[in-house]
Amino acid sequence: MKSNFSFKTLDFIPEAFRGLKKPPENIYYTGDKKLLDASCKIAIVGTRRPSSYTRNFTSILAKKISQNNGVVVSGGALGVDIVAQNAALPNTIMISPSSIDIIYPASNAPIIKKISEQGLILSEYKEGYMPRNYSFIERNQLVISLSDFVIIPEANISGGSMQSAKMAKTFNKPIFVLPQRLDESSGTNYLLQNSLAQGIYDIDNFVKMIFGDDSKNLQNDEILLFCKNMSTFEEAYLRFGEVILEYELEGKIIRDNGFLKVNI
Repeated sequence: MKSNFSFKTLDFIPEAFRGLKKPPENIYYTGDKKLLDASCKIAIVGTRRPSSYTRNFTSILAKKISQNNGVVVSGGALGVDIVAQNAALPNTIMISPSSIDIIYPASNAPIIKKISEQGLILSEYKEGYMPRNYSFIERNQLVISLSDFVIIPEANISGGSMQSAKMAKTFNKPIFVLPQRLDESSGTNYLLQNSLAQGIYDIDNFVKMIFGDDSKNLQNDEILLFCKNMSTFEEAYLRFGEVILEYELEGKIIRDNGFLKVNI
């Protein structure tokens, strides 16, 4: 599916890519390239057919990573990838297996369009490039190398995400997985059983481990500090104006019986 995205060539190759055996010669992009400067980038990759349990977990986790100014990196694929990237908007980087003028997969076009407008899409391929079998391996290599941590919520032992796990080990990137039932997600269960990955048993504890305690985030945010003291929406709106609506849309605050609660 052709896109109407305007794109440019990065004037540098990200440091994370330079150490690869075969680093890309060029990187093309559309969107906000400042996301490359984020201090914490976390890859979330996994099966194209996640369970509802995995979808819910992935969405909540990606959203909380974004709320803490982390960036979710993935490949825009069906399933876990696109669920994570949609929840993390605008703090997400998609690395495409095609050139940027081609939306792949086409079924994810509405969300990929949002990523191009609000997040960042990268590709090492020139205009008119449709994915080949090896393109997905090359794409996955860039996803893993760009990230500081790798999360695999669900994967089968024979799935492509296990190749990403091998890459993560090669690049010395910590791997985290979602604990699953014994007869489900054979890949992540294997990683956990063999001490190749750590389990995320509590999302909030994981986020605190990566980003620090919530109180540190509140100290420098006057709006969140104000809302933490059981303020009403009307009081907050009178003081801060429409930025309160932005905080609500971003999920940083929620309304509960007329009062505001901090949601990070």
